[in-house]
Amino acid sequence: MSQQTEKISIVLVEDHSIFVEGLQSVLRKIENVTVMATFSAGEEVLDYLQQQPADIVFLDISLPGSLSGVEICRLIRRSHKATKVIALSNHTEREIVSDMLNNGANGYLLKNASLPDLQNAIDQVMMGQCVMSEEVRNIVFTANTSLKSIPRLTSREKEVLYWISEGLTTSAMAAKLFISVQTVESHRYNLLQKFQVPNAVVLVKKAMELGLIRSEK
Repeated sequence: MSQQTEKISIVLVEDHSIFVEGLQSVLRKIENVTVMATFSAGEEVLDYLQQQPADIVFLDISLPGSLSGVEICRLIRRSHKATKVIALSNHTEREIVSDMLNNGANGYLLKNASLPDLQNAIDQVMMGQCVMSEEVRNIVFTANTSLKSIPRLTSREKEVLYWISEGLTTSAMAAKLFISVQTVESHRYNLLQKFQVPNAVVLVKKAMELGLIRSEK
């Protein structure tokens, strides 16, 4: 069950009406969630968010109009930093998944996601984590030997990197490593800079590609 006590406001961006109706029906079963609006095009949700903030946007990638889901994601995350974006798509191409994550998506689910998958995704992104369907994780974390530049890390940065890959929050890492939250945030920032990545998901992906951490099967 979700640990959130306040209503979580959700907006859906999807151009297939039958899928939207089914998704709304599933989300209604999560007691602390309310679907505030649905849109078939990305431009519409951008206008809406200017007037009515939302906690989470479930965003398809292939949309009608001049803007793709990737571009919509980037614009939402740039202008509405508190709003989480979860991609909900049938695309499993590595490049598309990476584009969404590189442009600020907080999660990437396939459209066959179950009710528990959706509820877990909502809970996790609201706690600052990033979530992906298992199939998507396997795609993202598949080794790519073409990357050869390995950043030089301090021993503490290696520890923080490991615990980030394990999904620990900043406060949990601080407690485990006996350092302050501010120090953890400093190490996290340094890691993002050294790997030249925008978020923790892409950080872990690159670290796995470089063999610095391993994906447990």
